[in-house]
Amino acid sequence: MTNRRFEEIDPMEEKLRSARSLEEEEQTVEEALLAQLDPLLEDHVIEEVIRPIKSGKEAVVYCCRASEALGGDLVAAKIYRPVERRSFKKDAVYQQGRERGARPDARTLRALGKKTKRGRLHKFSAWIAHEMRTLSLLHQAGADVPEPLDRVGPVILMEYFGDGERPAPVLVNVGLDADEAQPLYADVLRNIELFLVQHRVHADLSAYNMLYVDGRIVIIDFPQSVDPRYNDDAFDLLVRDVRNVNAYFEDYAVDLVDPFYHTLALWRQHVDPMR
Repeated sequence: MTNRRFEEIDPMEEKLRSARSLEEEEQTVEEALLAQLDPLLEDHVIEEVIRPIKSGKEAVVYCCRASEALGGDLVAAKIYRPVERRSFKKDAVYQQGRERGARPDARTLRALGKKTKRGRLHKFSAWIAHEMRTLSLLHQAGADVPEPLDRVGPVILMEYFGDGERPAPVLVNVGLDADEAQPLYADVLRNIELFLVQHRVHADLSAYNMLYVDGRIVIIDFPQSVDPRYNDDAFDLLVRDVRNVNAYFEDYAVDLVDPFYHTLALWRQHVDPMR
């Protein structure tokens, strides 16, 4: 005998209801993220939130107007999503050896090792602090990365690229002129080497996290970056970075390096001459 309750369920209506529920949940999360900018507005670090410019699984980025103390220019506010929405299991390969590079105190190390809510909060904070520290290190070294300006809780305020109407495009959405592809490729490789000199491998580099800014490249998103001195997977991650960069430039008449042998040469020069 057929159960009529199941006959009355409309699959399309259930699908729409589920989609609406997810949309409402995401809107609630976005509103909570936007509220993280309130302390910066109250303290007049920023004067105006203009528009969202990027939304990802890990963070959202807003274009804001900075205070006069910061020059009054447009800035980017990167807001990390709540710790409850992060899976640190997936981040294990990037977390390896990070505490040695950051040199935290014993109390912080104990907290980072615990699988408790407090431990997760420490990891969340350390993840954000790592990007802030990496951006500062690389910007000071002359790398083509955004200048970090301030950090308040889960928000990193940094240099903005673009104008009031739209942000600078991501490289994957840009078609290059034939004469600019080779020098831009060389610039990316130069940055990769400069990162390594500063004990960093981006570890997630691709045309999706490079901006095309007035004929040059600016590399973004460093929370997963690793220290090659302390991370056993750093060499393979660097090979992957070079391979991903090649994947974009292979559509142009560019002399591409071999990802493995180029990484090996850099590694022997800057990390371990005996590899």
